[in-house]
Amino acid sequence: MGINCNVANMWESLGETVAHRGHMCLGIQWRSFAIACYKHASVNRKGAAKPSLKKQIVSAELKDILQHSQLAVLYHYNDLTVQEWDGLRLKLGAKGVKLKIFPSKVSAKVLKGTKYENMGPLFTGPSVLAFSEAPVLSDLLTVTKGEKKLMVLGGLLENQLFTPKGLDGYTKLPSLDVTRQELVGILSHHQTTLSSLLQSSAAKLSQMLDQIGKTEQKQQA
Repeated sequence: MGINCNVANMWESLGETVAHRGHMCLGIQWRSFAIACYKHASVNRKGAAKPSLKKQIVSAELKDILQHSQLAVLYHYNDLTVQEWDGLRLKLGAKGVKLKIFPSKVSAKVLKGTKYENMGPLFTGPSVLAFSEAPVLSDLLTVTKGEKKLMVLGGLLENQLFTPKGLDGYTKLPSLDVTRQELVGILSHHQTTLSSLLQSSAAKLSQMLDQIGKTEQKQQA
């Protein structure tokens, strides 16, 4: 209870002893002082309240993972056996993805007020976080789609929050290399077309100038 409560107990005992011996007024004063000590101790305990050690650990670890991972996808899981967990960790580990189970209620609370706050409501029921320092979303979904006891709830990809449908749609987008090749092809085509138009226009202009020159010569003759 702290030192204030110990002092309160002492004064209350003294007050009862003094009152018992006939010094009623003095006993009442000491007991009043004891009650004041109790109240002061109660206020101190409320003001000094700190998050539990478990909440502090979960908060630090979860925020660190989300901050340093380019990919973080939350799954709902249902009755996976130890063997199934081991197999899943092995498959995902080969793709550079790790798994971590966080307590849902605590996780939702510690994310409030952070830039990951929108992810808090996803932590409901038994859930597991799959995360990686690389954006290997396609590899992650390929492995987990075969697991009937897992269901995607949503996730972060390069600090952007996606729904399950959004994550699936992202994997169908062309890769960066393919996009670059297509862009180069489009630019090359337009460059060739523009060059042809300029050459054609130059040829027509030359013909027009020759025609004008011949007409002027005939008029002068």
